[in-house]
Amino acid sequence: MIRGRFAFVNERFGSFVDPRCASRILYGAPTLLWTLTLGFLNRCGSRNAMDADRNDEAYARTVLALGGQDWWPEGEKPTTPCTGTACGFLEHVEAAGLEDILVEGVRRLVRGKDLDWARFRGCVVVAVDGTKQENCRAGKAVDGKTRRMALEAKVIGPGGLALPLLSEPVDQYDDERGKHDCELRAVKRLAPRLKAMFPKLRICIVGDALYACEPVFEICESYGWKYILTFKEGSHPAVATDAESLLKVEKDNKALIDSEGGQISLEWLQSVQFPSRKLQLVYCRETGKKTYDGTFVTNFGVADAEAAHAVSMWGRRRWNIESVFNVEKHGGFGLEHTFCTSDKQSANMHLLMLLAHLLWQVAYLGILRQLYAGCRKLAQKALAKLIQRALHALGPPSVGRQFQMHFSTA
Repeated sequence: MIRGRFAFVNERFGSFVDPRCASRILYGAPTLLWTLTLGFLNRCGSRNAMDADRNDEAYARTVLALGGQDWWPEGEKPTTPCTGTACGFLEHVEAAGLEDILVEGVRRLVRGKDLDWARFRGCVVVAVDGTKQENCRAGKAVDGKTRRMALEAKVIGPGGLALPLLSEPVDQYDDERGKHDCELRAVKRLAPRLKAMFPKLRICIVGDALYACEPVFEICESYGWKYILTFKEGSHPAVATDAESLLKVEKDNKALIDSEGGQISLEWLQSVQFPSRKLQLVYCRETGKKTYDGTFVTNFGVADAEAAHAVSMWGRRRWNIESVFNVEKHGGFGLEHTFCTSDKQSANMHLLMLLAHLLWQVAYLGILRQLYAGCRKLAQKALAKLIQRALHALGPPSVGRQFQMHFSTA
């Protein structure tokens, strides 16, 4: 898959300026970057765990092959670089270059129509949310900063899909302004970058109640984007009061839909006055094995029960990004683990982790899930470790059989 659909990654890795003395270089820039990326793919979760693989000859040949490094000192046993060397190189890499690789990966999937199954009304759905990237190392805080935060944008879809797209650093939490202010300011920085990278792409933004506010409405509508955002009464008390009155009048805008082991109760309003615009509200309450009670505000038209159900389902899929954060924290990727002291190295390590998770999701949903369909209870982390063991035992895989990628949500 990497040599085929994602061959451009190695080309981009090789395009970074390498300021090191050429006569003293043992590992090329792509080899250094693949060492870290493959460490994340293998769910190592820490630099120590990545370094544990460096003296394994078969694994080293895999890393060298990925980096396109076809030379090695004669008579010497191949090794991979230590993470200290690799992280030192990250100090010379601009984060924008690594983020462009993430964007290009998603762009190629969109252009290749691989994500058409994950569109809603023709829109690619992008979830935004903030997360803690990592704690700063003890004694290394700058200007009182004790942790690094980031606002993430991920392409979501059925089956838990949440492909990393953009990452925007968030300033240290401020006691006076609070977390909300910081994330909203980050959205204002992230949105223009997203528009510039996909100027003609139809996009739908989904997010929690923090983003259901006039600044975000204005940003989305100025860019021609759709949005489905969680609505909380406390954030818009006047709107909530008006909506409650309208629901008593619009008695036909209600429906019951059978779900697995229960029912979904839907109510919707087609025109609710917000401070600067009229929008639609969808109320969703699910009972049975699964329970849910939530409301969504959207600029999609909601004319009937089918449309209301679709809006509520895609609004609820914003949880994909929360689930992926949980996997990145506890599934071996190392989110929140402190990898580096330097802000620049840390930002680049975070982007390589996101690249690894992008590659993993494409490989798992596009190929591996089909191959391991009979292993119903095989966890993804366990599967990653099986692949890691194979790389140790067999070394770099040959080109061999070519697989056709078909995304599966089963």
